Amino acid sequence: MPVHALPAPMRVHMITPLTFNDAQEIGDRIKGGSSVFLDMRSIDRDLEERLRDFCAGVAAALEGSVTDVAQGILLVAPAGVSISRGAEEPHRASPDPYRRDPYYDADAGVTPLFRSMGA
Repeated sequence: MPVHALPAPMRVHMITPLTFNDAQEIGDRIKGGSSVFLDMRSIDRDLEERLRDFCAGVAAALEGSVTDVAQGILLVAPAGVSISRGAEEPHRASPDPYRRDPYYDADAGVTPLFRSMGA
């Protein structure tokens, strides 16, 4: 049985920029293959816009991505890092939208378990 090396651990950095000079560190981290969370909740709007533009440019140049994860929190990820917002179940249409489901239809004369327990 062949032995495979484990992948290198993913490095993630949290940076709270104070000036545009912090863009250098952000760019270096992304170029180095690390993901960066930016906490921009305490900076003024002009600096936030400049940093967002910078991060978008770095991500585009390196085929990475920029994602808003919360208000004022930005995730800049290098190429090869996929971002997921969790397991979202796609809405599935019923094969026959006019078919009545007796479990959920109170008029069908079926009492589901949660109704029979006094809920």
